Amino acid sequence: MKKIFSLFAMALFLSQQAFAQQNIETRLGYSYNDKFEFSDEWQYLSTDIYLYNGGQFNRVLNELESGVKKKSKKNYAYELEYLFITAQLKNLKLFGNDQIVYPLFNFHINTDKKEYHTQVSDHLEVVRIIDKMPLTSAQNSIDATINAKAVTNQDGDQVFNLVASQLVSLSNLTNPSVAVMSLVGEFGNLLNSRAKKKEYKFSSTIRLYEGQNFDTRLHSVKVYVFVPGSVKTVTLKPAKLADYLSKNSNKLDRKQMEEAIGYKEYPYIVVANYKSLYKVDVLTGDEVTMDLIEKRKQKIQTAYDTKLMNDETYRQEKLYVEFLRIFAEMKQNLNAYRLNYRNNSLEVNAKNLFGIMQEYKRLKTAFEAREKEFDKNSTYKNIFRPEYESILANADLYLDADHNLKNAKVLVNTLQELENSPKAWDTPAKREAALAKLSSVELPRADFLSASVEGEAIVRLTKRLEDMQYREVFEKEVKKLAEVQASDETLSVRNALQDKANTSNCLSCRDKVRDAVNEYNKRLENSRLKEESKEMGKLQSAAEQHVLRHLRWQLCFDNNLQAVAVASAENGMNQYYAKLSEKSSAFAATIKELDTLAKNAPESPRLQQVQAYNKQLTTLMKEVEQHYAVLCELDKKLCECQ
Repeated sequence: MKKIFSLFAMALFLSQQAFAQQNIETRLGYSYNDKFEFSDEWQYLSTDIYLYNGGQFNRVLNELESGVKKKSKKNYAYELEYLFITAQLKNLKLFGNDQIVYPLFNFHINTDKKEYHTQVSDHLEVVRIIDKMPLTSAQNSIDATINAKAVTNQDGDQVFNLVASQLVSLSNLTNPSVAVMSLVGEFGNLLNSRAKKKEYKFSSTIRLYEGQNFDTRLHSVKVYVFVPGSVKTVTLKPAKLADYLSKNSNKLDRKQMEEAIGYKEYPYIVVANYKSLYKVDVLTGDEVTMDLIEKRKQKIQTAYDTKLMNDETYRQEKLYVEFLRIFAEMKQNLNAYRLNYRNNSLEVNAKNLFGIMQEYKRLKTAFEAREKEFDKNSTYKNIFRPEYESILANADLYLDADHNLKNAKVLVNTLQELENSPKAWDTPAKREAALAKLSSVELPRADFLSASVEGEAIVRLTKRLEDMQYREVFEKEVKKLAEVQASDETLSVRNALQDKANTSNCLSCRDKVRDAVNEYNKRLENSRLKEESKEMGKLQSAAEQHVLRHLRWQLCFDNNLQAVAVASAENGMNQYYAKLSEKSSAFAATIKELDTLAKNAPESPRLQQVQAYNKQLTTLMKEVEQHYAVLCELDKKLCECQ
C-alpha cells in the first residue's frame, strides 16, 4: 500500500501545476474550555463539526471579488468553481502524529449575472470526523484548524495535490488500521464527487469502539467564522453561548447552539471536542479463570499494537492481568482444598491451606505495591483501583467460607500488618495477640514454610515476636528461678512462672520456661533427697531402738501370758488367753518386719524411693506401738514388766 500511494502522489505532483487559491480567511470568533479537570484516563477524543449560515457563503464569495464595500470590481482571471473546506488535525497517535487534513465539504459554485452562488444548506447535520480517537496523552488536546478555499476552474489541481500529500503521509504508516483505510476511502469519495460536480460532505467517521458504553463529556469548543480577507474583526457575544455550553457538557443540540451564538453575518463552523473515559472490563470473582485471563491479555495487546490504547493504560492493564492471575491461582487452591479436605491427611490439608494463604498474601502485597507506586496516578486511582478492590473483596468472601479459611485470612492480614507497622507488635499484649493469630492455622513444618517467600515471612516474624516476648516478659523470671535455692519455700516462684508460660501464645517461651522449671525441679529433688536421706538415717536408728524396746516388752508379755494361762487353766480361760497369744504373735511379727526393713535401706536411692522407705518405717513403728497398746489395754496385768 505504501509503495502504491507514493507512486500515485508523485504522478499527481508532476502532472499538476502550482496551487492557487482565493483568500477566504478563517477567523477564530470564540473559544471555550470546560472547567472539568480531565485526568489521564480521559484518553479518547471525539470531534463534531457544525456548519452554520451556509447560505452566507454567497456573500463571502462575492465580497472576495468586489470587496466588502463594493467600491471596485475585481475580475478574476478565471471563474470560481468550488468552495473547499478542510480541517487539519494534529497529535493523532493513530496517524503517527503527522498533520492530517480532513476533507469536510466541497460545494460547487455557480455563476448568475456576475454573482456567485453555492447550494449550501443552512441545516446540514453534524459531522463527526473522529469518534473515540486515542490521544497521545491527557495533556495533548487535539484541535481542528479550519480552512476554506475558493477554487477556480483552472486551479482545481489543488484538490489533487491535497489528496496526494495526504496519501503520502498515510502510506508511511507501518501498519495501517481500518480507521486509516476509511480515510483513504474518503479521499476517493472527494475526487469522485468533484468529477461529477456533486456536493461532497465527509461521512466516514473513524469509529474505533462500536457499542462501547463510554463516559463522555465536552472538552472544548471553538467557533470559526469564514470571511473575506478584508474583514478584520469578527464579533460574537460569548455570554449566552458560554452559559449554554456549561449546562450541556454531555451533548450539544444544533438548533439550541445556533440560538445561543446568534450570529448571522457570515458562515461559521463550530468545532466541538469531547473526551471519553477509558473503561476497564469489569469482572466478578466467579468469572475469573485462566482462560479468560489469557483472552484479556491478548485483547489488550492487540488494542495497544493498533494504537487504540495509550502507554499508561496498557501498563495498568498488564499489571491488572497479573493481579487477576494470582486471584485465579488462589481459586484453584481453594477448589483443591474444598474437594479434598475430608479425605486428605492433616499434612496434605495444611499444605493446601498454606497454598491458599500464599496467593491471598500475594494479592494483598500486589495491591499494596500498586497503592504506593501509583499514589498520584489518576488512571490507576479512578479506573483500576476499584477493580482491584472488587477482586480483593471477592477473595475475602471466599475465605469466609469456613473456620480454617477465616483463620488463614486473619493470619495473612496479621502478617501484612506486622510487616508494615512496627507499632503492631511494640507491647507484650500486642505480641501475644499477634502470636495467637499466627498460630491459629495448622501449617506445614518450618522447613517446608521456609522454602517460600510467604512461609519464610511467617517463620521469621514469629521468631522475632517470640524472641522479643521472651526477653521482655520471661527472661528475668527464668534467671531468677535459676538463681534461687530450690526448696518448698521457693515453690511459689516456680509455679507463678509456669502458670504465666502456660497462658502465653509464645511457644518458644513455653519451651524455655519448661526447661528452666525442669532444672529447678532437679535441684529441688536433690535437695529433698538429701533431707529425706538424713531423715532416713534418723528413722533407721529410731526403728532399731523400737525393735529392741518392743522385743523386750513382747518377751515380758509372753512370759506373763504363759504364767497366767497355766494358773487359770482350771477356770475355763483357755480360749481367752489363746486369743491374747495370737495378738502377741502378731505383735512379734510386726517387730520382726520393722527390724528387717530397718536393716535393708534402698541402694542408690531416688527421692521417691527414700520417701516411700521412710514412710514405711514410720508406719511400721506406729504399728508396733499400736500392737503393744492394744495388748496392754486388753490385760494391763500382762504388761507389768520391769
